[in-house]
Amino acid sequence: MPAGVGRPGLLEGLEARGRYASPGEPPSFSVRGGPGSIHANLDELERGSLLLTGATDEAAALSLRAAGWGSLISVAAAHTVTGRVLPGRTAELSAGLMAVSAEASVLAVAVRTAARTYREAETAARRRMEELLGPVAFVGALGLGLSGQPLPLPLTELALQATPEVLAGVLGLMAPGLGRGFLIASEVAGRAARDEGATGALSGPEQLYPLVTALGRATGLVQIGPVRLKGALPPADQWDQTWAPEGEGSISNVMSHLDLARGAAPGSIQITRFTPDGPGTSGTVWLVSLPGTQTGDYRDASGWSTNPWDVGGNAEAMALDSQHVSAAVGAALRAAGAGQDDALVLTGYSQGGLHAARIAADERIAETYDVQGLFTIGSPTGEIRVPATVEAGHLEHDEDFPAALDGRANPQAANRATITVSGYDESLYPEGKDLMSGHSFDNYGFHAALLDQDPDVARQAPAIEHIAALTAGGGVTRSVQFERIRPGNPRHPFGAGSSSSFATHPDGRRAGTGVRPGVLHGVGARAP
Repeated sequence: MPAGVGRPGLLEGLEARGRYASPGEPPSFSVRGGPGSIHANLDELERGSLLLTGATDEAAALSLRAAGWGSLISVAAAHTVTGRVLPGRTAELSAGLMAVSAEASVLAVAVRTAARTYREAETAARRRMEELLGPVAFVGALGLGLSGQPLPLPLTELALQATPEVLAGVLGLMAPGLGRGFLIASEVAGRAARDEGATGALSGPEQLYPLVTALGRATGLVQIGPVRLKGALPPADQWDQTWAPEGEGSISNVMSHLDLARGAAPGSIQITRFTPDGPGTSGTVWLVSLPGTQTGDYRDASGWSTNPWDVGGNAEAMALDSQHVSAAVGAALRAAGAGQDDALVLTGYSQGGLHAARIAADERIAETYDVQGLFTIGSPTGEIRVPATVEAGHLEHDEDFPAALDGRANPQAANRATITVSGYDESLYPEGKDLMSGHSFDNYGFHAALLDQDPDVARQAPAIEHIAALTAGGGVTRSVQFERIRPGNPRHPFGAGSSSSFATHPDGRRAGTGVRPGVLHGVGARAP
């Protein structure tokens, strides 16, 4: 089996491990999801069942029509030898078509049931594992975290699923009824903030994060508000900074744009306009790159934090589906001259990847632009629903603590693949590793350069090749700075800029889509 190739199975898939196609036994990688995964095959089966259902109806309709033909022929040719034969033949045809309809109906039900049974069995097995191993994982993760050691990604995900129950148990020991009250409050907050259409039991993060966000906003520790352009943005035709590929691979190219955003003024993103010259591409392509969390003091004279990428940006991503950031990105694209149905690619690191995934799922953006690609790095996007029309790729380190804060692996689909890397560029850690070492942007850059050398990676994660084709040509690029402004009542959790799912988009529609992942560690804003 080639490196990195595999068909994930039960419990979100067994990862196929591989080695980079370069000398020296470098760290390994695995690819989950994509067109070769079993979940992609299940999707195909379900689509096939719909086609079979259509064939069932069509065969039944033809059977009835054939029966009608037989009656007409019988009346019209009752006194001829041929007329006596044809009714029998049409009756046979009608019966045959009805049999085909019945067989197609049975097969459609069988295929649909098989796919549903597999998914249900997988979900039940995962939940059972979370129930059995979650508390143990919580203790193990707590011990490793307190000692400052890196946490394995699966361990962190299991621990997060058990966190609400563990906290309730601790609170119950402190005061009778306190633990039960915490569970009720977290359930209410989680249900209120849950995406429309989501069903089933709440996950640990879905219970925990909306309540934490509401409490943070009520106390003023977390600030969320509308985001807007800081200053005027000229159209892209007037931008003077050009971009041309310099022989980098696809993932490294994505990271180069993200590095520009990281190096710009606090609160900035990077927008690049391409005129692709790759095969099968035409028209204008816009690449939006969003950085990770920026630490520092960005408060104005009134105490309001104006940087949308501070800790409040994480809260907006988990509680408001990035609706303020999404609106600001839309405004920036319009100001830059992006046209109706222009192709759009979204990339992000850490918190920026959360926002990128939210924007890719935002109906307002999809109504204006042709969202074709999404690539996130070190971002907890496991519960964000990415549209099937978007080629999505995710890069995660197997000891990246923030990437595990969604509490579960990314979904698998033909259009969605996750590349998990293992190992470090040891030169980056002369004093040893800690809890956040796996989240290092530079270590991801080390892996990106190695991944770009292996053709199996792009074959298993089509988003890489698709984004590479869209961004193959030259273009112009610019750092665009945003600022967060104060809403009417920033401290009230259900007021302006609410963290509840009852909040609406600026155009009046209700927010929805995605998970409420946790507060992420990012990178400090660097001077431009």
